[in-house]
Amino acid sequence: MKQTILLLTMMAVLAACGGAPDTSELGRKRTQRDSLKAAYAELGVKIKEVEEWLTEHDTTVARNLPTVTTLQLKVGPYAHYVDVHGNVKADKAAVLFALGGGRVRSILVKAGDRVRAGQLLVSIDSDVIQKQIAQAETGYELAKTAFEKQQRLWDQKIGSEMQYLQAKSQKEQAEAGVAALREQLRLTNVTAPFDGTVDDVMVRVGDMAAPNAPVARVVDLTGVQLEADVPEAYLKSMRAGAPVKVDFPSVGESFDAKLDHVGEYIDPANRTFKVAVRVPKSEAYMRPNLLSDISILDFSTDSAWVVPSRTVLEDVNGNSYVFALDAVRTDEAKARKVMVKRLSEYKGSTSIAPVEAGGLKDGEVVVDEGAKNVSTGQTVRIGHTR
Repeated sequence: MKQTILLLTMMAVLAACGGAPDTSELGRKRTQRDSLKAAYAELGVKIKEVEEWLTEHDTTVARNLPTVTTLQLKVGPYAHYVDVHGNVKADKAAVLFALGGGRVRSILVKAGDRVRAGQLLVSIDSDVIQKQIAQAETGYELAKTAFEKQQRLWDQKIGSEMQYLQAKSQKEQAEAGVAALREQLRLTNVTAPFDGTVDDVMVRVGDMAAPNAPVARVVDLTGVQLEADVPEAYLKSMRAGAPVKVDFPSVGESFDAKLDHVGEYIDPANRTFKVAVRVPKSEAYMRPNLLSDISILDFSTDSAWVVPSRTVLEDVNGNSYVFALDAVRTDEAKARKVMVKRLSEYKGSTSIAPVEAGGLKDGEVVVDEGAKNVSTGQTVRIGHTR
């Protein structure tokens, strides 16, 4: 017990002798540090004010300011287009086959010839079918004679009704057989399905024409349209009658038209739907499968702030902004960050609006080229204004 009391007494004496001076010294140093920091901050503000004054008024000082180009915000028209690739389709274009097959006997046309609907183009050897027709016609005549005799007997109430019906059925079957062979003979020879131009003849005299082998191609270019696949994301903005710009880069031709048709079906393979554009008849260079670039207007306005897309920057949080300029001198200005939202973008032009009311105003000057080298509050040198 005595030892414990002695130990506690010694600890109290040590604390009283050594702790108080240290605590007092720390307090004085902390106070001194705080006063120096306050003086340093005050001096920094004053130095900055003096430097800014010198920067603006001392012409002997060489300043390294970022040079930027600018533009003036003006309300104007803006249009957004959906760009897709189109393909020329003829309303009437057919690849013809010899459905009956056989050896090519004669070719009556050549590529480039104008033909009429039903005109014979390629004659196929059809001797076998003609012999079958002759045989079928003989059988038909016999069945017809038998039916006529049976009908006369039936009219006189001679014979059974069953005999009459059988004779009638045999006659009709023979008649249908002859008609089927004649149709087969007709299909053996290749004829034009419509008025048009022979684009290609794919056989020669003496070749064997098979039902699955093409013989000729006929095309009618009096009716032509462009077809294109549009992503389903634009389904709501596509409407028949919308203005369309069509360009054919391979032939250096273009024209303006209207969107003629918007498809009702979305292809599950590529998530697109079809649109069609009618081609004016005056466009003589049209050919099936000619590729084109189609721009379909899906949004337009007469009142928008439009800037080059390079002027709109983005911070680490994904927020968009531009730099507006507050004039300091004729050729210098101070940059001010203004948060904006992108309304629409097309081919390097962006329609913008300020996030906060009054953030921008019509006629205000914003940084164009060189915006990435600017920070808010920085003085910049103006190289060019448009």
